[in-house]
Formats: sequence, structure tokens, C-alpha cells
Amino acid sequence: MSYSTTAESPLFSDAQSHDNTRSETALVKEIKASHHLLRNNPVVRIGATRFRASCIGNGATPVFDPSVYPNAFVTAFKHWTHYCDFSGCSNFAGVQALAMMTAIVEGRAFIVRRRTNNFIPLQLEVVSPTGMASELEEPGRNGYIRGGIHYAKNGKAKRYAFFKLPKDHPDFSDTDVNWLPVEDVIDIRDVFHPGQSGAQPWITAGADFAKQYKDNQTVEIKSRMKRQGQQVYALKEAEPQPHGHAPGQQTEKEKLIVRAGDLTVLNGVKDIKTASPPEITGNYQEHNNQVLRMISGLFGIPFEMLTGDLTQVNYSSIRAGMINHRRFIAQFRTIYLEPAFNKVIRWFCEGYHLTPEPELTAFFDNPYPYITPQWVWPEWEEIDPLKAAKALAQELQLDIISMEKIANQRGSTLEQHLDSVQRSKQAAEERGIVPNETPIAVTDEPSDDDDD
Repeated sequence: MSYSTTAESPLFSDAQSHDNTRSETALVKEIKASHHLLRNNPVVRIGATRFRASCIGNGATPVFDPSVYPNAFVTAFKHWTHYCDFSGCSNFAGVQALAMMTAIVEGRAFIVRRRTNNFIPLQLEVVSPTGMASELEEPGRNGYIRGGIHYAKNGKAKRYAFFKLPKDHPDFSDTDVNWLPVEDVIDIRDVFHPGQSGAQPWITAGADFAKQYKDNQTVEIKSRMKRQGQQVYALKEAEPQPHGHAPGQQTEKEKLIVRAGDLTVLNGVKDIKTASPPEITGNYQEHNNQVLRMISGLFGIPFEMLTGDLTQVNYSSIRAGMINHRRFIAQFRTIYLEPAFNKVIRWFCEGYHLTPEPELTAFFDNPYPYITPQWVWPEWEEIDPLKAAKALAQELQLDIISMEKIANQRGSTLEQHLDSVQRSKQAAEERGIVPNETPIAVTDEPSDDDDD
């Protein structure tokens, strides 16, 4: 985006050339709305994509209880996941990933219900907080508007104000807004309303810090090297001591500072030394590592995941870091994402009743048995699969864990896992393949060869 197109943006329609405050505010809005934000800050992009890959992966899948949902409902939902994206660019997993990415980078994400003419008249649109009329403020006796949200007297959100047109539209106006009821909006953020903090795990602090982080030292090095290059010190021969000088006292050598490329050789010069700018030496690498460690900690991901640097880790250290990261991810999924996706299931159930398919019994009397399915998340790969398999085998033998829980941890249900095993055995028998039934010995003492 060039400066000319930025200046001609509708955001500058109310900002005069001499109005620095309003012009700067409008420019900040324009920059935040720019699609080049991630490209211009690779640290934010890497951290956000790594967190998204770990948290969302290939997308969460709901498991519907056959005793509650008819087969027609399950089939309709599977078909709907392929056309649920309002933009038509992705599927249900893509909507989840985009919402997660937006929440990380922008600090907030909205999933808006759009009513369409599809078989299931429902599609989902992920809206950035820059599309919200967040500057609307209006006091009231029976309610108030703050940050583009209409609150009731008790502080509960009632409506959301979104711009009618995108900010890069030539007819954009910050006064033309659509008010959407709270039932049509999923608001993913860490603060529920201005007076109440979620006090829950959140990750936008890492993105905010990464946005502010710039390699200022490298910029300073380049500017100084262009401006003055290296400083050159010309040391003259020691001059004779003046009469009356205390014995043993040295006379300080005179330094002549000459710019690089403009050195003049003087009579009596003993030696020439150069000194680089102080930023080139010192703990510059350690400084960057500490900054990246702080960013990764605020993101909630290990340092190795952010940087790809595995030179200083062993099995034990990287396993401890991944366990802590996955525990954080599990909390984030349970507290934020699953309730948001349950609201999507409710929207789908309401849209499903507009089709000629069999109705959901007693849904409108008590919808909660229908809108709280079990969510199965993608499998996390083990750092050492052999060690993990041995541990699972022992836990399974001692009934510490069940086969159903193992299947859920690996991204499927128990029924799907057993059906897959049955189909594999039947296919092997039909082809005359004899399975290898040699038992695998499980030792009680794990190997620690990788801990060195």
C-alpha cells in the first residue's frame, strides 16, 4: 500500500493535514487493517502459525451420540462442514484455524452467523476486530454502548456494531454500521466485558510483544556504518616528558580520530588501531535469544518451537517443555474454543430444523443435550514414539488408561478405531496376509541414551 493510497483512504476524510493527532490515529487504523502485517513481522507469523498448528491442527471434530442425534443429522453436518465458510475458501477446519490466527494476532476474533440459501441455511464468517466499530461510545440509563458493544444495565452484552463495508472499500464510512444480536456472534477474547476479566489462559501478550520487537540494534549498526564506518585511532610516539614531571608518570597518548577512507598519515605516528561500533560486539546474540525466549513464553510455546533451534535440548528437556505447552493448550481448548464451537453446533441445530429431515426431539424444550457433543482434537505426535508406546502398553495393562481415551487422544473415537482395526483384519484375511503376532517385549527400565 503506497502513501498516496493511504492518504486517500476514507479513514483520512476527517483528518486535516495539520491535525497530527487525528491523522496519526487514522494511520494506525490503516496499518492495523493492512494485510501485510504478518508478512512485515515474521516473528508474529511464526509464533502464531506454530500455536495454531499445535492448538487447531486439522480441526476439532464433534462426536455425536447415536442415541441423541439421528443419522440424517450426522450426515448433514458432515456435508455442511465442506461449505460452511462464508468466503467459500475453506471448510470447518479452516474456519477454526482462521479464527485462532485472528485471535492471536489481533487479540480478538469474531465468528458471525450468516444466513444463506444452502441446504443448511448457515455459514460462518470470521471477522477481525478492525471490522468492528470500536469507537462507538454512548451512555444511557437502561444500557450503554462501549467499544462498539451495546451492554444492558447489568453489563451483559446485547448487540455488536460492525461496519457495513470493509475499510478498503471506496464508499467506507465509520458511521455506517450493522448491529448484530449477541446470539449471532461468537466473541473469542480474554475479557468478557469492560468490567470483568476472564482470568484465563491467553496468548495475545506474546503477539503484542512480538509486534513491538524490532531489531533496532541491527538498524543502528547499519546506520552507523554508513554514517561513519569504523573509527580510526592514530597513536603518536610518546613525547618527551616536560621538566618537573614526576618520575614514573606516563604522559597520556594523544588520539587522532579520522573517518575511514579519509586517513591522513602524520609524522611521528607509531601505530593505527580500529574499533568497531559497540553494537557489533558484546552479547548481541544472547540479547536476541532472551527476547525470543520472552516472546515464546508469552505465546505459550517452547523456545525451540518458535525458533526451530534444537541445539541445546535433549529428550528430557524438550519433553518437559512440550508437556507444559500441551497442558496450556488443553486448558485453552476447554475454556475458550469448545464453548465457542458448541455455539456453532447450536446454530447448526437451528438451521437443521429448517430442512425436511427428522427433527431433534425436545430440542427447543432443552437444547443442552444437543449442543454439547464430545470434541475430538487432532493427535499430538510423541517425541519418542517407542517410549510412549511402552508407557501406554503398561498403563493399558494396569487399567490406568482406557482404549477409548487413547483413541480420543489420537483424534478418533473408540468406535472409529475398532472399525478401522476390523476392516484392516478383514482386508488382510481376504488377501491371505498372515499378521505378525509376535509379542513385543516391554522393559521396565526405559533407555536414557538421548538424555546426554
